[in-house]
This record gives sequence, C-alpha cells and structure tokens, in this order.
Amino acid sequence: MVRPAMPISTRPTLPLESLKPRAHGDALLARFGRDLDLALIVGDGDLDWLVEIENGVVVRVTRGPLVMPRTDLRLRAASETWARFLEPVPPPGFHDLFAMRRYRRIQIEGDICLMSAYLFYIKRLFALLRPGEAKA
Repeated sequence: MVRPAMPISTRPTLPLESLKPRAHGDALLARFGRDLDLALIVGDGDLDWLVEIENGVVVRVTRGPLVMPRTDLRLRAASETWARFLEPVPPPGFHDLFAMRRYRRIQIEGDICLMSAYLFYIKRLFALLRPGEAKA
C-alpha cells in the first residue's frame, strides 16, 4: 500500500521573506552583531527557511525545501506556536524564544555557545518579525 505524501505547508506563519528589509538599518542589530556569521535554519511547521547572516547583516533568506544546507543553529516550532509568538503582545510562554523552549514549544539545536554569545541579536531579529515592531 502506497501512502500519499504529507502535504507541505505553502502558507508560512513567519514573514521571513521580509526579514532582510526589516533587519536592514536596524541600529541594535548592527551594534550587537557586527562579528556574527551564522547560518540559521528556522522551521515553521513543515516549512524550513535558511537565514544567512554575515558580519551581522542578513544577506540571504531562502525558503525550503533545503538540501543539506550548512547550518550553525536550528530553531523549529509549529506554525501555531509562531503565530502566538508574533502577536503584538504575546501571551506568557510565547513571548520569548527561551520561554517557548521552557514549555517545549520550540526545538533549539546546534551551536548553543554561538547562540549564547549573540543572544540579544537573535532575540532582536525575531522581534522584528512582529507587526509594528519599530527599528531602533
């Protein structure tokens, strides 16, 4: 018996396609990420995105499917989790990446030392995805 393929989500929750222009010119990202080189996989339900950062600048955002990409860090969560995270005032447990990790709503894998060193940058990058988030 042949099983049908799992449907691939075509409607991402995270507006990652707009991350590069949102991050461009943000003073806080420029200050805290000037030495950061990072290949970040962001899982949004069934869809993966590759965010490439060089010297603190988001240079490329690629929508999956991805075939063996180089990656330093992976953040994966269900689309419903990201939707709650993106609310203008997220509920407790969805307001922060580590709060979502604490309640097992997100998987964080890879170079945790790199994430710890640039934690403010990564949190700011994801905060910029919220509607109405102002650039610093």
